[in-house]
Amino acid sequence: MKAEMIMEAQLRRFLPLMLVWALVACSSGNSNTPEKSKFDQEMDRAMELAQKFGPITQALAEETAKEYSGCVTPLNIKTRESAERKCKTDQCMPFDLKDLARTTVVAAWDSADISEVIDYLIILACKDSIFGRYKHQNSDYGYWGDIVNLKFVENTDTLYTEIQLKTYNMYYGSGDENTVRATIGEENYQYIHSVSGLEPGLFHVYYEIIRADTSSEATIAYYKQLSREYSRVLQSVPQPNM
Repeated sequence: MKAEMIMEAQLRRFLPLMLVWALVACSSGNSNTPEKSKFDQEMDRAMELAQKFGPITQALAEETAKEYSGCVTPLNIKTRESAERKCKTDQCMPFDLKDLARTTVVAAWDSADISEVIDYLIILACKDSIFGRYKHQNSDYGYWGDIVNLKFVENTDTLYTEIQLKTYNMYYGSGDENTVRATIGEENYQYIHSVSGLEPGLFHVYYEIIRADTSSEATIAYYKQLSREYSRVLQSVPQPNM
């Protein structure tokens, strides 16, 4: 009788764990459903094309930066894990992503001058028949930027890549210190830092607070104002006389 009671107690203890194991096994057994297979196949193909057309995207960005004495960040190709997370978040398929391969051109010191850089890049892309779309990013907290997407078609597949365009001032405000130093160079970094008196990358810091679920309306309003002032000061930094 005692032995039966012990066995029953052990069964009750491990029953929830056994149920979890069963659910995991069922989930694993369904990993080869047609929907999953289609997603995996499309992800394989999208990652393949990102590797193929990423260098072309980078070359176009470098040509544009050179024309305007600017600089360009290294090519960034999303990892498969990152791409899958983005698809899950956006509830989309891999070819819906427009930034599997992306880079950034940093040139000019104000919005008027960056417009000329954007136009130049679009003309280059149109000449090669790979222009996809242009998008201006704006916000109510002072951050702004521009994106040109390139469009590559191979057989029945279409991949978009991304080139961001930023002024030196806005790039300083959106990147971490090490990345900003490496991209725009120590001289430009020190110039913006000394003239503005501001640390780099605070747009991202403020944005994370603004978008946090735990932030109150008063907190959001406060950090939006801080971000707008941060933007105002950065954009007031004039082009250096070098």
